[in-house]
Amino acid sequence: MPTPWEPLSRVARSQGLTPWGHVLNAAGLRGSRLRDDYTAAAGTAMRRFPLWYAPTRLFLPAAWQPYLLAVVAFGLHGDHLADAPVAERDPGPLYEWNDQVRRGLVTGRAGQPFLRAFLHTVAARGLCHADVHTLLAGQAQQITYTEYPTQEDYRQYIERINMPLTRLLHAAVLPEAPQPPVPAARAHAEAVQRTDDLADLAKDLRGGKLTLPLADLVRFGVTRTDLEAGRDTPGVRELLAHACREARTALTAAEEAFARQGPEYQLLYRPGLVFQHQVMNTVEHRGALLTRHPVSLPLRLCAGPLLDGLLRVLHGRLRMAVSTGEPGRPGA
Repeated sequence: MPTPWEPLSRVARSQGLTPWGHVLNAAGLRGSRLRDDYTAAAGTAMRRFPLWYAPTRLFLPAAWQPYLLAVVAFGLHGDHLADAPVAERDPGPLYEWNDQVRRGLVTGRAGQPFLRAFLHTVAARGLCHADVHTLLAGQAQQITYTEYPTQEDYRQYIERINMPLTRLLHAAVLPEAPQPPVPAARAHAEAVQRTDDLADLAKDLRGGKLTLPLADLVRFGVTRTDLEAGRDTPGVRELLAHACREARTALTAAEEAFARQGPEYQLLYRPGLVFQHQVMNTVEHRGALLTRHPVSLPLRLCAGPLLDGLLRVLHGRLRMAVSTGEPGRPGA
């Protein structure tokens, strides 16, 4: 039996009067199929990366969000295929996905709604095809990895995957603004990857993948078996404390690098960094338990730094509104 409110609810959705409808309107996205495609992309991003989805929806300008989430959904899908548990790995689906993307870049067509949203973003925002191909190649190489021998191998992984994805995200949101300086972009990519790998350490270990470089395990007298068995030893605690310090150092370096950039850069990159610091609070609190349980919502929040970070985000958004008008106005 329909409630009296259901017809009104349908009208609101059809007119874009819901919060997400407002976002799609602000981005200049018209047509039911196109709006459905971007809605599917947002859903994919939310399911695959809830820790990142929340700050995007809460703090970024509405006009930026659909384009950003379309790129995030695209990157996460390839990452999901490349990071399948080792016992279940089959390169076939990833290679088939890569072929679909390459054909889509040429034809502009695709079967999956979230991929259509990404292809529309590529065309409408002028994303670099070379960055897409670099990311696809990096993910195809990633499916063969189960561990990283050294820190340099880990950084090469970031260079192959995180850096092209960072450039795509930037271009989707700020198509007319130059890419950030490479050191700033690299610091941001490293900060996000190190934090996420620590948060997902337990899940990755269960899937047969180790994201802490083997050289660090040797340094602290820890074996891979120690981590997979969830052992709480002095060496394990020292190893994880060292990994946490590296993640915090990368986060601080990224914040300092973007503090020297304009307000539009800070508005794009700072919310994620603020939230990553809160993820690290939970990671550090777990200690050796980090090898047994992945980090998820709700997080262990630190009110002072969180409030300071959010005030800086709001200040940056106000600066943009004053100096350039409504931020993120769609360019297509």
